[in-house]
Amino acid sequence: MTTVAEALSRAARQISVEAPSSWASATDDEHLEVKDFLDDTIADILDRYDLPSPVSASTTITGDGSETYSLPAGFRRLQRDDHAVFETTTQRRPLTPVTNDGEWTHLKEIGSTGADRFYRIQGLPGSKTISIFDEPASGVSIEVNYVTNNWLYEGSTAGDSFTSDDQSLIFDRRAVEAGIVYRWRERKGLDYMPALTNYEALMARLSNDARSRRVVEYGTRKVRSAFNIPVPDFIPAS
Repeated sequence: MTTVAEALSRAARQISVEAPSSWASATDDEHLEVKDFLDDTIADILDRYDLPSPVSASTTITGDGSETYSLPAGFRRLQRDDHAVFETTTQRRPLTPVTNDGEWTHLKEIGSTGADRFYRIQGLPGSKTISIFDEPASGVSIEVNYVTNNWLYEGSTAGDSFTSDDQSLIFDRRAVEAGIVYRWRERKGLDYMPALTNYEALMARLSNDARSRRVVEYGTRKVRSAFNIPVPDFIPAS
């Protein structure tokens, strides 16, 4: 497994920057600039793709009649999937996202959600919350699938803070190195298109290899099946 320091040194050689004795503690402007490009590349990967564990994770919300629940400190964003927030009890239905305060207020004023349940994410990084309506009663469980900030290993522990040259990359080093190189060349006013093309190709491969699923869509509408049509929590006997 490639260490973060090794990936930085390999990228540095490609851009003719002399590597420091320690990347983790380097403070020269030139080395800080390279580490900035590393941060930008990592952020791009985390924001673009729903990669598997330990980058992605899930947590279970156990209802107690409340509307708002805390999310884990490592929560970065929800996975981009229709079932990112999914009720695992009763109807086993995916929850519907609400994107603005007005829509949320309108739902609360109506007071009825029919066969659906809705959610919204709020808060600052490191202290995100999820609000759910209608409020899950005691015994109702909702699974939240999300992307963390994890991008390196400290031994066998995943983390998101580069503090030691012994820490290892979770991602393919080639994509990380290519991201640093193209960003450096762009900043310096050099021809960066070949480097960017290489980076995008490696990023596409990273996504495909991680999920082992390739989807081609031609603008067709999704078809609902019997497994994703919610039914009422309670069906009267007659």
